[in-house]
Amino acid sequence: MIASRPITLLPGISILIALALQETAIPAASWNVLRPDLVIICLFYWRMYRPDLCGPLLAFGTGLLLDVIYTTPMGLNAFSKTVLVLLIGRYGKIFRALDFIMLLPVIAIFVMLDEMIQGIWIIITNGFAFRWDILAGRPVATVVIMPLMVRALIFLHRSWLEAR
Repeated sequence: MIASRPITLLPGISILIALALQETAIPAASWNVLRPDLVIICLFYWRMYRPDLCGPLLAFGTGLLLDVIYTTPMGLNAFSKTVLVLLIGRYGKIFRALDFIMLLPVIAIFVMLDEMIQGIWIIITNGFAFRWDILAGRPVATVVIMPLMVRALIFLHRSWLEAR
């Protein structure tokens, strides 16, 4: 019973590892436009295949942590990530029925939606200071890195959660 508790924390731990990789291995100063969003990939995967372990509360907490790291207005990433997780939960059965190749445009749309939610808020509060090139560059970079990231998540899922 005690050993099963850390295993159920695996989605949260993998999201934190993705966040650490995103912030340390891919520096924002040099990769601002073509910077993949590893956190959205993890949230997407875990919400689709283990919705009992990845809910809106995990997405909200992850978003708050991103707000602190990025120094964005508190709650901006939290709101956008929570909206994405709720949408994934709503349409998860449809997404699970798709081939992997069809999930690539879906994840690109989710990354664009995340950037648009944040961009609309930035435009409302700060005027037209939003960089529109990020709206196109970040989904492309996320789609390119997604197969490798999903393969790692599938390995974690099968070896840690389903083996026990």
